[in-house]
Amino acid sequence: MRLRSVTVVAAFTIVFGSIATAPSSAAPTPGTAYVALGDSLAASFQPNGDTHSGYAEQILQLEQASLPDLRLVKLACPGERTSTIDRAKPRCPYAEGSQLAQAVAVLGSRCFGFRQGAFDQACVDALLPKLSARLTSIVGSLRDAAGPDVPIVGGTYYDPLLAAWTFPGFDHDAVVAIADVWATFNDTLEQTYAGLGVAVADAETAFSAADFDTIVHVGRFGEVPINVARTCQWTYACSERFGFDVHPNTIGYAAMTRAWEEAIGTALVP
Repeated sequence: MRLRSVTVVAAFTIVFGSIATAPSSAAPTPGTAYVALGDSLAASFQPNGDTHSGYAEQILQLEQASLPDLRLVKLACPGERTSTIDRAKPRCPYAEGSQLAQAVAVLGSRCFGFRQGAFDQACVDALLPKLSARLTSIVGSLRDAAGPDVPIVGGTYYDPLLAAWTFPGFDHDAVVAIADVWATFNDTLEQTYAGLGVAVADAETAFSAADFDTIVHVGRFGEVPINVARTCQWTYACSERFGFDVHPNTIGYAAMTRAWEEAIGTALVP
């Protein structure tokens, strides 16, 4: 039996402070739909103005080889939060009034102190269960709306804070400590998804986010761990020109696309 739709849920991360799902005013049309829910990453945002080269579009192109009538319904609304996800917002008008997706943006603003360059562990410990509970609720709402036969795919996130490794005077041990906490958030996502039977697009692994042992050479930064290298080469987080923006460039989105494609393939297995 051919599936009529796939729901892709992009879990937003600890620091960025938004999830993305784009406004949708048009009524659905018959056919096979690829519904992308998530954050500014799902919206394919880049600070250079390109919003059409993200993993959502790249996945569409790849999947259309086997599903020619596949259409992308990209529900991306930068600035959305889990606390407002069930409310109507002028910035992102929806025909049904609101949008459901998955992400907890509040974790970053509450738990990470940029001046201190560290997470507040007590804050993290208190919020992780809330993250899991909110995620469970959102996936449940999506399942109720889409039906039990529509696959749902979630995702982990790369760590843009690894860029701090390249900042003059920033303690490398502190970067490792930050990465360890970041990993606990991704672990919570993975464990929650596993309990819900949701396949996971592992962007964390795609960016080698935990690998401080493999050392590579990167232009003006010299010898750095591969996780730092990929953060600098695949996102704008090390770029002063773009204000150290945390979003991926086209190469980074391509890496995420591969992770999402693998997870979608898993989800579509009967």
